[in-house]
Amino acid sequence: RKPDGSMWDFRSRADRREALEMVDELQPNFVIGSPPCTAYCSWNRYMNYPKMEKEVVDRLIEEGKLHLDFMMKVYKKQVDAGRYFLHEHPATALSWHEKSVLSVAMLPGVEVTTANQCMYGLETKSDNGGTAPAMKPTKFMTNAEPLADLLRTRCDKSHSHQPLVSGRCADAAFHPRNL
Repeated sequence: RKPDGSMWDFRSRADRREALEMVDELQPNFVIGSPPCTAYCSWNRYMNYPKMEKEVVDRLIEEGKLHLDFMMKVYKKQVDAGRYFLHEHPATALSWHEKSVLSVAMLPGVEVTTANQCMYGLETKSDNGGTAPAMKPTKFMTNAEPLADLLRTRCDKSHSHQPLVSGRCADAAFHPRNL
């Protein structure tokens, strides 16, 4: 939330400017970003967007790019000041190919890692009414090397997974506590 208690809306130029001013003023040691990935979701791009009105899709992609590019600006600011950041998006998100993301990934000391969230406790509803582990391969980008080392855990195949389909994606919209 913003200092006045209202929600941030990074579609708003004023909110983006206010957030950048806060980063300059507060000089946070760490910034964590997990911008909405809906615009970059492979499933949406290839399955849902073709069924939607072009104007709606264009607006969703434009808003997603605006938010993503803004976060990359914040991360670059952190790196330039010798401070840290962490960025998260699904491993299959098309955002990882965006120019702004690639330019931050190329900054000195920045690493991109992949982890499977089942190893951090991500679960979703199972077909039998209980819960089951959900894999959700996720990429992280950071300039904090010890954190990058913690975010490389891949599935050890000691369990079976419940795919995040049929409305289960909402369960993966929040990180498991261990993550």
